[in-house]
Amino acid sequence: MFTQAYEVGYRKHQVVFQKANDAFPMAVLYPATSGAKLVDFGPFKLRVSIGGDVAQGKFPLVVLSHGSGGSSLSYKDIAISLVQNGFIVAMPLHPGNNYLDNSMAGSVSNYINRPKHISLAIDNLLSTPYIHNHIESEKIAVIGHSVGGYSALAAAGGIANTSHIIKLCESHLSLSDPYCLPVRENSIYPQLINSPGDARIKALVLMAPVGILFRSKSSLDRIHIPILLLRAEKDKELTEPYNSEVIIENIKDKNQLTYKIIKNAGHYSFLTSYPEYLKSELGDVAQDPEGFDRAEFQKRLGADVVKYLSETLAVSPNHD
Repeated sequence: MFTQAYEVGYRKHQVVFQKANDAFPMAVLYPATSGAKLVDFGPFKLRVSIGGDVAQGKFPLVVLSHGSGGSSLSYKDIAISLVQNGFIVAMPLHPGNNYLDNSMAGSVSNYINRPKHISLAIDNLLSTPYIHNHIESEKIAVIGHSVGGYSALAAAGGIANTSHIIKLCESHLSLSDPYCLPVRENSIYPQLINSPGDARIKALVLMAPVGILFRSKSSLDRIHIPILLLRAEKDKELTEPYNSEVIIENIKDKNQLTYKIIKNAGHYSFLTSYPEYLKSELGDVAQDPEGFDRAEFQKRLGADVVKYLSETLAVSPNHD
């Protein structure tokens, strides 16, 4: 761990997708020299230096892929922990699958495009003048929650197939996992998704990931990087053994896999803590199983992710 926490810089990027007018926003948090002050971001107050200078040195990069209907700041607690400990964190807003526009949720196009967004986010950062010289390009990781976990695995080379969703949901009519809704509505079709695999990605952190698309035995054969897989014990959104357990079974190099079950956690316990006044309005995403302290867990989760990525990416304390 580092003797003194970095201040947190903040900038907003626009990442070009297929054409110039098809860009998506990305929040970038980074170690900054000074000037942080409390700033309102919707319901949150963050102590950040907007547009502040990047701290001296080079830092590992983490791309954080949010869940369906999520936002760039859904995981701000983890992101801030990482930045304070010397990581650059990029949080793309996946188009068509976010809190502003969720029209692509569960679609074949969404499963195809999400991994591309991650690689484009890396491209963007490695070509942006103010920050590219501060990135350790050999130390890049991806954190993904829920369908963001799917996205991380696919971006790293996992071969997905939507036919596994269709088969599962058609044979288990009582299954209420969110990816079954398009099956019930006949709006999804069988599709092999053979992402090329981004060799720049050197480690993954998967939090309550969607894993059903990787049910083929060979689907994860190309992945040979360290993976931290965190499963919520009381996940009511994703049914096992169809998700985390599929990933555990099909990862060939078990020595690269660290698997932890988070006791009493729900699917949304990995999201940041929300203000009390918003909890009833937000519903499930702000609720946890009885007795689970999300705020306390977020501190522990941030520290655990920092420790894991520091070790797997061999991060030096001074980042120079």
